[in-house]
Amino acid sequence: MMKSLKRMTTEQVLRSIAGFLGRASDRDFEYLLSVMEHLATSYREKAILQSLRDSWRSNSPLAQLLRRVFRETNPECRYRFLYNFFFNQSFGEAKVKRDAYLERYGYCPPWAMLISPTMRCNLRCAGCYAGEYTRKDDLPAEVIDRVLTEGEELGISFVTILGGEPFIREDLWPIYEKHRDTLFQIYTNGTLLDEETAKHIARLGNIVPAVSIEGFEEETDGRRGKGTFQAIMRAMDALRQNGVIFGFSAMVTRYNVDTIISDEFNRMLVEKGAYLGWHFLYMPVGRDPDLSLMPTPEQRDLLRRMGAARIRATYPMFVIDFWNDAPYVGGCIAAGRNYFHITSRGDVEPCIFAHFAVDNIKEKSLQEVLESPYFRGIRARQPYSENLLRPCMLIDHPHVFREIYQTYHPYPTHPGAETLVGELAAGLDRYSQEAAAILEEAWRKDFIEAGTNIFPEEAPRKEPAAA
Repeated sequence: MMKSLKRMTTEQVLRSIAGFLGRASDRDFEYLLSVMEHLATSYREKAILQSLRDSWRSNSPLAQLLRRVFRETNPECRYRFLYNFFFNQSFGEAKVKRDAYLERYGYCPPWAMLISPTMRCNLRCAGCYAGEYTRKDDLPAEVIDRVLTEGEELGISFVTILGGEPFIREDLWPIYEKHRDTLFQIYTNGTLLDEETAKHIARLGNIVPAVSIEGFEEETDGRRGKGTFQAIMRAMDALRQNGVIFGFSAMVTRYNVDTIISDEFNRMLVEKGAYLGWHFLYMPVGRDPDLSLMPTPEQRDLLRRMGAARIRATYPMFVIDFWNDAPYVGGCIAAGRNYFHITSRGDVEPCIFAHFAVDNIKEKSLQEVLESPYFRGIRARQPYSENLLRPCMLIDHPHVFREIYQTYHPYPTHPGAETLVGELAAGLDRYSQEAAAILEEAWRKDFIEAGTNIFPEEAPRKEPAAA
């Protein structure tokens, strides 16, 4: 009863705060940040909150983004984003559970997990990372419900849903509603996001769509099919008009780098209402893997200098580069260090791009798969070098993944996945060497010598590699 009363009181207070933020003055919000900084329990949290306060005073793009979130969003979306993503992760039950697990088992559970409920899709995009998974299997709703419940017990309150096209699964709406304390980031091609769906998302509040887009109409339709770009524009309009917090996801290839980082493209996304975004390098996995589509090492460094970091400093939109922002999370976050992936068949992969598994979630608990020798072995090797601009065991340190593959003998989760350790191996070795020649210099100059300030966090715990 005391726990229920405490939770009820917390929710009432946070709902009041979320409502207050919708009408708060700049001075009111600065005072709130000061209070939160006083309540923060770690140096990292205090440093982040102090940085937010400084940004607010200077009216930086980050401050402008926060104003957009507070003043333009649906009240339920605003509340759920505040409670599920910030409060629960930093102060609430999720943090308490992760801390307790760390104290008991010496390992902190990940703060996020990825689930692909289906690989069915109404598009057939060139180079799709998921293009070779079977489309015959859907992960049963009862299994998804069970995994989410087990995740909540471990302190996981952020779940990414992908596929395939997740909005094909109509039976998932009751699950999103049941697990209201979980924030669901749903990667979607956007073609099924009509006005009715946008209104439903706004009512629930705990769904943040991330709409896939490759650039303007020529780039997007060239990969996804004619008419897709205009469907995406209509979807973004519907989400914005209903006050939904949403973002975008861009697969960066050798041929669209300049568009993805251009001011014209990013201004368009802000005008359409996007609050956040992801840059993912093309990876030679899935349908017809092609090393020539990967951004060159020079383009990768261009992304580092002129991409997500510059966009965050210029526009009121928080864009994350899955590779170049790795220094801020200590390198690779796969294998349950910060996240992992469950396929539509139930296979548990260490990374969305590492299509190899040793366990199936239909046969084991979430705790069991996170503690598998395979996952523990990967975590024991993280980070794979001191240069966190080269975080990936697949394209930056392919010898590491080949050694892991030989040691733990994971099975491929779809036909052809093993080309990553077979016919593509020599090409990946050349790519990693060429990337190292550029990124080692960048790491030395811009991080070591410059003393770049990265918010400190506890270094990844080196676990003993399981035999």
